[in-house]
Amino acid sequence: MTDVEDGEARVAPEDRVITFEVVKEPYGWSIRRDARMMTPVWCKALAVEQASRMVAVLRRHGAPAELRIDDAEA
Repeated sequence: MTDVEDGEARVAPEDRVITFEVVKEPYGWSIRRDARMMTPVWCKALAVEQASRMVAVLRRHGAPAELRIDDAEA
């Protein structure tokens, strides 16, 4: 697995866990990954479903991935 940064490829640590977080936002919900990626979603159920699919795909390809869900009410 490699990360591309500034045009240079470098090997990413194999034990680095990719974390997706479903969080409450002023407009609804979002799926966040670090500070680099954010996907806005209308409802919590849809955000959890989409994030779960991303985690499942990464795990099928051997990447360590996890999902965290904000406990805020909709």
